[in-house]
Amino acid sequence: MPTALDAIRKKAQEAHAQQQYLIAERLYRALLEEEANLDDVINLGALLRSQGRLKEGSNFYQQWVKHFGPDKSLILNACNCWNDNDESHLVLHYLEPQLREGQISRNLTLCVADALHRLNRFKECTTLLQQCLRGEADDKQIWIRLGLAHAKNQALPAALDAFTQANQLDPDDLEMVANRITILKDLGQFDKAEALIKQLSDEQQLQTDVAQATAGLWVEQNKLVEATGLFQQICQQSPDIANYWLNWASALRGLRRTVAPYRVLQRGLCYEPSNTDLQEALQQILAEMARPEAAARCRELWSRPDEQLKASYLFSRQFLGIGTAPSDSQELATQARSWEQRSQRKQLCPLWPDTILEPLEGRKLRVGYLSADLANHPVGRFLLPILSHHNREKVEIWALSCGSHDDWITDHIRQRVDHWVDLRFGTTTQCARVVADMRLDVLVELGGFTGNSKLELLCHRPAPVQLSYLGYPGPTYLRCIDGWVGDAVLFEQLNPVDRSAHPLIKLEGGYMVFDGGGELPTPKRTAGKRFRFGSFNHARKLTQATIELFCQVMEANLEAELVLKSISFCEAAEQKRIRKRFEQAGLASERLVLLDWVEGGLNHLQRYGEIDVALDPIPYGGATTTAESLWMGVPVVALAGDGMVGRLAASLLVHGDQSDCVAHDVDSYVEIASAFAQRGLRDEHERLRLRRTVQNSALADGQRLTQELERHYWSLRRKVRPC
Repeated sequence: MPTALDAIRKKAQEAHAQQQYLIAERLYRALLEEEANLDDVINLGALLRSQGRLKEGSNFYQQWVKHFGPDKSLILNACNCWNDNDESHLVLHYLEPQLREGQISRNLTLCVADALHRLNRFKECTTLLQQCLRGEADDKQIWIRLGLAHAKNQALPAALDAFTQANQLDPDDLEMVANRITILKDLGQFDKAEALIKQLSDEQQLQTDVAQATAGLWVEQNKLVEATGLFQQICQQSPDIANYWLNWASALRGLRRTVAPYRVLQRGLCYEPSNTDLQEALQQILAEMARPEAAARCRELWSRPDEQLKASYLFSRQFLGIGTAPSDSQELATQARSWEQRSQRKQLCPLWPDTILEPLEGRKLRVGYLSADLANHPVGRFLLPILSHHNREKVEIWALSCGSHDDWITDHIRQRVDHWVDLRFGTTTQCARVVADMRLDVLVELGGFTGNSKLELLCHRPAPVQLSYLGYPGPTYLRCIDGWVGDAVLFEQLNPVDRSAHPLIKLEGGYMVFDGGGELPTPKRTAGKRFRFGSFNHARKLTQATIELFCQVMEANLEAELVLKSISFCEAAEQKRIRKRFEQAGLASERLVLLDWVEGGLNHLQRYGEIDVALDPIPYGGATTTAESLWMGVPVVALAGDGMVGRLAASLLVHGDQSDCVAHDVDSYVEIASAFAQRGLRDEHERLRLRRTVQNSALADGQRLTQELERHYWSLRRKVRPC
């Protein structure tokens, strides 16, 4: 006969089924105060978990598991909650003894596997799942879990096989198709991934998981326009998934957009305001828009410990911190070294001492250059003269590529090295092991905290001498770096933290060479009759200080025009934003000329004919633009500032025999620029004369630079002693 408690229980269950959770919870708790009923415990626990109240649910389950003991239904619900709440150690505490005794169900075994996965114990996880398959080879859920574990452990071929098996068991499971596409992409098997997509119907290709995987594949193949359109569709279909907005914004940034990804991230935050990845991405784009104050306000609003940052956002904070954001060097150093220590904990010991340190006598010095930018990129172009002049009788060269771009510069680099190694795929530890097996004497890292740089590889010490050079305008602060390569001008105004970050290697005659390569167009003036100042630096360097400095020059030269060119000007909204900032600083719109981006290096260089004198930005000066400008016969006025970023142009000017163009305060900057304006328009003859001056300077002497580098490489390697 039904009791009063049975009537209350029925009402609680009805309220629960109708999603009247407050009523159901109140009734369940009232029932448990009267008697310890297992069904009521299971129902209330499920209600708490379904509402995302995981910590409360975890404590609730711990209390009642102790009361009822190892009831299978209760413990299964409890373990699912503990895994969701990142308390997988509790799952193992309760279930591992039963697992050892063979007294455990399939579902509870999978709970153990999930716990091992969450605890990053992938080998044990895969072993357990493979044991499950011996009796249940047609269990799709086991194959899925096995694929995920293999993927997390970077065993990609095994992950692909597991997802394929799951897909064969259920051909209609498009999530498995998406997983296979992603793994094929990560393996670099683009053709197979494309073939898999073509097997699907149009409707299946637009399914969210498949579309996401397809767009990721296109990004990897630099099909960014197609990927951007697909990411937009995905966000419209599923606006509450933060990763979709992040991917859309990332693809837009790959297309050199600035305002569009900013707007996309803002929209994403409307749906997911507490998502940390969206928050970090917005801070990053604000800093790149030269709005460091806004980025700083966001950091204060969304502050979190550095160890909770993904590596990509930590890299961004480091890079932007040395250029446009008002970051403290000590803060950057602490952040970088903390990340280094976390990275090193993944590896038992430095790798290079695992092998016998070979004597140097009677063999070539082995030098590796590690970069994601061995292509038509400033790093690739500035590296070419070095590779062209290495003494190949005494030095053996490795190009260690971790980038996805191949072009004519890549071909030239391949021809100038002894070995080309692709490090795009595999974990950091796996790549570090590959590099260690090369038995390099010197490893030169060229990317620092920039995208895809594989800087973490150096934390595992795959080479006895590890150097930072060329592609990153500041110290990395990492203890694993044995030397920071620059010159006396670059290092003249380092603050104490940066000066002590690494041993400083000062190259005589300057740290960089730009020799033209015989492919530069003839310098000509192509502008109108008005004198033109200009800057072809990326718009992220147009800080408020830069805008005010440029406007002071323009105020002192009222007949002149200012010409700006940035790759981000392919976006009309970005042009409008920059024009508005200069108008607010007092420059009349008719005196500001914004040039659209043009494809092709030669077309870009010919645009220097549009200006008479280049103005270097502050605090982050130009290196590539300074070298290009000088070779195209256009003088550069630079303010020698603080840190490496503040003296990039100054270094090139000094070593290009243009010291008179280096100012040491704002007044002298304006005076130097004004003196050029008073001399009038620069014709082809004057431009050619400047090119010849640079051509005969240390800035164009690749042999000088390479000999200097080799001298330091040999010296540093000889100082290494066996462990």
